[in-house]
Amino acid sequence: MSQANKRIGMIVPSLNTIGEDDFRRFCPADVHYHVHRIRLRKEAGVVTPESLLRAHLEAIEEASFLKDLNPSVITFNCTGASVACGVEGDRRLAERMTAELGVPSSNTMTAIKRALQKVGARKIVHVCPFADKFSTEEKASLEAAGFEVIKSVGLNFVDAREAAQMDPEELAGIAMQHAEKGMDAILLSCANVRAFEAVAVLEKRLGVPVVTSNQAVLWDALQLLEWTGQIPQGGILFG
Repeated sequence: MSQANKRIGMIVPSLNTIGEDDFRRFCPADVHYHVHRIRLRKEAGVVTPESLLRAHLEAIEEASFLKDLNPSVITFNCTGASVACGVEGDRRLAERMTAELGVPSSNTMTAIKRALQKVGARKIVHVCPFADKFSTEEKASLEAAGFEVIKSVGLNFVDAREAAQMDPEELAGIAMQHAEKGMDAILLSCANVRAFEAVAVLEKRLGVPVVTSNQAVLWDALQLLEWTGQIPQGGILFG
């Protein structure tokens, strides 16, 4: 397959604004991407674990819309939803999507785990924008995959659209605040925060790899495409 014919199909939650922004900034010019939105339903104006589970269960059907455009890769980009069906739910979802759609497929948590392995991280600090009931599921999935989460922090946002308003410098400051001695990497999770933009400067300050949801999703999709090249400001992961 020529570089010009490489296409990523990405599913994002209906409220997400940052995933596409990050792909516009960082996706290589010779790789095309296409975005489909999945409804992230709310209860009393709040996204709940049940909302994320429903999105997880609907992911394959929604991905069929992307299948129609004949993508090279499909990725389901919602960190919380990718872990909403148990600690190995992300792996099972990727396998089912690949088998049922006939297209190499992945999701945010699967991509994060592969990215952390790529940078050689075992002991990590995990920062999630939302309450502990959400960050706990992410932490459990990471630990089930063999990572030691030496610190897991929830920032207690209740609306992902509000989390999206944090600028990269604010996110870098939060990461610096929660950095721990002995960590191999820091993970800034959530596809709707501007963490990818903070990676390069934060790695200089911390001296360890920084992995973010959208960064990991892009890197993972490019790996599935067997794309080779460099992403300026993409961080150690792309080195």
